[in-house]
Amino acid sequence: MRIGLLVYGEMETLSGGYLYNRKLVSYLRRQGDDVTIISLPPRNYWRHLGDNFSNACLQQIVAADLDILIQDAMVHPSVFLMNRRLSRRAKIPMVALVHLLTSFDHHPWYSAWFYRAVERRYLQSMTGMIANSQTTLTQIRQLLHNPLFPHCLAVPAGDNFSEISTDIDAISQRALADGPLQILVVGNVIRRKGLHVLIQALRQLPSEDFQVTVAGRLDMEPEYVKQLQKLIRAAQLQERVILKGPVQGQSLADLYQRHQLMVLPSAYESYGIVYVEAQQFGLPVIGTTAGAAGEIISHDDNGYLISPEDPEALAVLLQKLHHDRQLLLQLSRNALAAYIRHPCWDQSCEIIRQYLHAGLDGA
Repeated sequence: MRIGLLVYGEMETLSGGYLYNRKLVSYLRRQGDDVTIISLPPRNYWRHLGDNFSNACLQQIVAADLDILIQDAMVHPSVFLMNRRLSRRAKIPMVALVHLLTSFDHHPWYSAWFYRAVERRYLQSMTGMIANSQTTLTQIRQLLHNPLFPHCLAVPAGDNFSEISTDIDAISQRALADGPLQILVVGNVIRRKGLHVLIQALRQLPSEDFQVTVAGRLDMEPEYVKQLQKLIRAAQLQERVILKGPVQGQSLADLYQRHQLMVLPSAYESYGIVYVEAQQFGLPVIGTTAGAAGEIISHDDNGYLISPEDPEALAVLLQKLHHDRQLLLQLSRNALAAYIRHPCWDQSCEIIRQYLHAGLDGA
C-alpha cells in the first residue's frame, strides 16, 4: 500500500507524538508498505491559520500516487479549510492521526469556542481516524456530536528500550536505598507539563529529602523556563533540581535506572509515553487526573493521580514515599508488572496497519 503522512517540520522532533509517527512509519515500511513523508513548515497556531496550502505540496501528494493519506492532526490549522479540495484533487481517503486535540488543552474561555470550531470542521473533513487513547476517542465524539466514522484505537507503547532487560533485584535495591528520594521528570519544559507544581511541592519539604533531575528541551517556552529558574533560585534549590536539557537513547535509559520515582504533574496529557517508559524500569509515576494518565497509572497501585495544580497533595505523596521505602518497593514492582501487560509498538502499529489495509468501509 502507498501511504502518505502529512506532518509539521522534522520527523526527528523530540516529542511523544513524533516518536509515535516514527515508530508507525518504521513498522509500515518493514511490512512492505511504501510510506511518503510530506512536511509543512512549522509555525505558531495563528500563522498556520493563514497558510496557503501550497500547490507544490498538493502536487507532491498527487504525484506520490497514494492509496491513502494520513494526516497528523496537529496540521489541522493549515488544512481544515482546504481538505475537501485536497480530497477531490488527490481522490484518496484521508485519515487523521489524533495525538492531542488543541480544543481540549487549557485555553481562555473566549478562545476555546474558536479552537473547537476549527477542529470540528477539520475532523468532519476526514474519512477515518486513528486515536492514541480512549480519552482522545471520547473527545473526538464530543466534538463531532454524532457517531464516529470508521476509526481505530492504537495506544502508544513504551518499549523504546527493548534491548535493555529489567533486573528486579536492582529495582528492589534501588527502591530501598537510603538517602534522598531520587525523582525524575521526563518531558519538554513547557507550562503544560507542570514542573512549577513540583517545585512548589518541594518547597514544602526538607531539601535533603529529595534530588530531582529534569530531562527535556528548554527552548520551547523560554519565558516559562526563566520563571522556573527564578522559582528554583528563590527556594535555594539549585543543587537539588537539575535541568539537564534533552536526553535520548542510552543516556535516558541510565536516568531511568538511577532514579526511584517519576513525577509529571501535567495540566493535561493525551496519553503519556514516558509514563510507560518509566514503568519498564520499575519507576512508579505520579501524574494527574487530567487527560489519559489514568489509562496507564492505577492510583495507589503503580503510582498516584493528583489534581492538576495541587502542590500540597504532591508534597504529601513525596514525603510519604521518602519515608516508606517498602511502599515505594511495592509500587515499583507493580509498575513493572503494568509495563509487561502493556502492548508493544509492533502490536499497536499492526492495529493501524490492519485498519488501513482493511479499507475504511470495512474497518
